[in-house]
Amino acid sequence: MEKLTIGQATMTWLNGGITHLDGGAMFGVVPKPLWTKKYPCNEHNQIPLRTDPILYC
Repeated sequence: MEKLTIGQATMTWLNGGITHLDGGAMFGVVPKPLWTKKYPCNEHNQIPLRTDPILYC
C-alpha cells in the first residue's frame, strides 16, 4: 500500500483487484485495431482494468 500525507489528511491506495469491461464501450469511436495494441482483449471483447480505491482519512 502506498500512502500520502498532507497536513492531517492521509490518503491510502488499496488493492481492489481487476475488473473486466467491454473494450468497445470504453473506447467509443476509436477503432478496435488501435486500442487492442495497448489493451489486448479476451474472447468476450473485454479489457482488464485495475480497481484501486483510495481511502481518505
